[in-house]
Formats: sequence, C-alpha cells, structure tokens
Amino acid sequence: MPDFFSRFRVEVGECHPTAMNNAGDIYQDGTTPLWRDTDGALWGMSGHSHMGHIAMLRGRCLEDLQEVYPIQTQFAVGKAGDAFDGVRYPEGILPRGSIWPFGLYICPVTHRFFCFFHNETAWNGHGTGYDAWGLCETPKLDTDFRHIGLMHSDDEGRHWQFDRWVLTGETVGFTEKYNPNGDGTIGQPTGVIRLGSGDFSLFADEEFLYLFYNVLRVDMTAECWHGGDVFVARTRRRTDGVMGDFVKYYEGAFCEAGNLGKETPIATDSWHPRVVYLKNHHRYLMSSCALRAGVKRGVVEDVIQLRVSDDLLHWSEPIRVTKDGRPFGNHYCAVIPKGSELSPFVCDDRFYFCLNHNGTDVLAWDAELVQQ
Repeated sequence: MPDFFSRFRVEVGECHPTAMNNAGDIYQDGTTPLWRDTDGALWGMSGHSHMGHIAMLRGRCLEDLQEVYPIQTQFAVGKAGDAFDGVRYPEGILPRGSIWPFGLYICPVTHRFFCFFHNETAWNGHGTGYDAWGLCETPKLDTDFRHIGLMHSDDEGRHWQFDRWVLTGETVGFTEKYNPNGDGTIGQPTGVIRLGSGDFSLFADEEFLYLFYNVLRVDMTAECWHGGDVFVARTRRRTDGVMGDFVKYYEGAFCEAGNLGKETPIATDSWHPRVVYLKNHHRYLMSSCALRAGVKRGVVEDVIQLRVSDDLLHWSEPIRVTKDGRPFGNHYCAVIPKGSELSPFVCDDRFYFCLNHNGTDVLAWDAELVQQ
C-alpha cells in the first residue's frame, strides 16, 4: 500500500461542465450524491435548502445527467420549533437550519429513495441559529454544530419525509457559553471544542453503507481552527425499505452508537472525504482536502489529496494532486467514474475529478492513473 503512488501518478486533463450549475438555479455545496438503480439509471441530487433549489437528476452517466424535477420536502426547515417535525437532535436540542444532501441510496426491491443530509445549527435558523458563542446570523469561525439526518421518498425523489438523526458527535452540539435549552445539561467547556459529525459522503459495497465524515475542532480561547479528522460509520444494507442504525468505528471495531458514540479517526487533517474502489488495483481511494490548524480563515487548503487503503480503515499518507506542475483542486473534490456501467463507488483507471466550492458550478475534470 505505501508504494502505490510511487508506481502510479495522476494526470489531469480537460474540464467539462455538468448539469449542477448556477445557471440552473443549483448551488451545490459539498460533494454530489449519486446512486445507480437496478435498471441502470444514474440518479443524483444537487443543491441545498437555503439557496436556489435542490434538484433531482437522472441519466445514464455523469455526462448526460440532467435535472428531472426539483425536490419538495414534506417537512419544514429553518426555525427551531418548526423545522424537521420538531424531532430533536439526540442531545435534546430542537433542530434548526438547512439540509445539504450528501448521500443517496435507492432500495433495490422497494425502490424507496433514502437521502442522508448534512445539517448545521447556525445557517438559515430564522433567528434561532447558534454557534459556540450563542445566537447568531453568521457563525463565528464557522463554529456551528453538525448532525447527519435521514429522509426518504417513495416517488423517486419528488417528495421527501423526514425520518431521524442518524449520526451525532460524541460531544454535545453546544458549549457552556450557550445552551439552547437553557437547562441543566452540560455543554462543551471553553477551549478546544468539537463541532459534531458532518461534512461527509456515502460509500457502498455489497454488504454495508458507509458514511465517511468529519469532526472539526476549534480553539475558542485562541479563536482559531484546531484542525479536523476523518471518521467512518456503517449500517448493513437492507432490501425491505427500512434503514438500520449506524455504528461508528472505534478502537479497531465498529462498536459505538452512531448518535453520541465514541469515534476513532481513520485519517487526520482532512476535509470532506469521498471514497471509491479502484477495481483494477483492488484498493480503495479516498479524495479529500488538507486542513490547516492555527488559522482564523482558509482552514481548507482547496487542493486534492489522495490516499489508498486495502480495508477502508488503514490509509496511506496522502499525496497532493498537481496539474501542469501546480497544486490542483477545489473546496470539494470527488472521484467519479466515467461511463454508464459502473457504480458511483467503483472506478477504473480513467475517471473524473468533480470539483466545486461553496455554491459554485460543479466541473468535471478528466483524470487518469498512469503507471510511472
């Protein structure tokens, strides 16, 4: 495993537009969730709930993926008390804010669509948003708290029902500076805090669905970023239209609860991971960006870094991708297969880097693994 990138290099080629673009009123903010159904159709979702709209997309491959309709949620987002049917975060706090779809699964038997989405406590709170210091309109240092939620659709993504919160950090999503409930529960002490589980993507094999997610850290005293790592949780795939609970990886095993359980990092100082299986090499490939510690702004390096693994748990040291001798990438970086046959989680040696920043067009760059 350690010598993989001494034997192979990544070459980046031409850039291509995609259907995920601002001209279509789509403002993608994260890696794009994709799933190929049992009929071979490739489905995707793009956008988030407080800018433009969230699009349901369908095609045979990334090249011909097009919006088929905007989604409609049968639950509110935004203000605490109204949002997410009032189903509290596992810490007991009323949920608030937006949805960012980052994971899509289609049951092969019932054809029920499941969407895993990122949520934050500050953005789009309609007066109830909060960060580590208290109520806010814009979070200080982006220190609001993340959770991963689940919703489902029985009409191919047109209408969505909220289900529950599936992944929550070990530490509670508030601090001693501000408890949204104003009750006796104990928030994280001032100092280095953790911002919960989020900023994730989905990976699937034949047996499990995996969420590869971030836990970010901020030093409240120094008012700067402390970094962030990659973690993983999984649930067994079912075919009855029901979604099981997620179990976090902790100290060598998948053994801790998805909500409020302990977690062990599998990669350090990395942002927004996405994983695929390299079928020609029988290895897994993770794309992400490096995180900087000790800074107030610019914590994400916006350059693609790649790691390989034999088991999804133990990863090589990262290499940085270059194009024409210069660092190459963007805020969100995903490896996506070419063509109309492969799963979105399986690649051969030719693939796309799908890149975007916060709310920008998603661009697909030709890329290839070349033997040195």
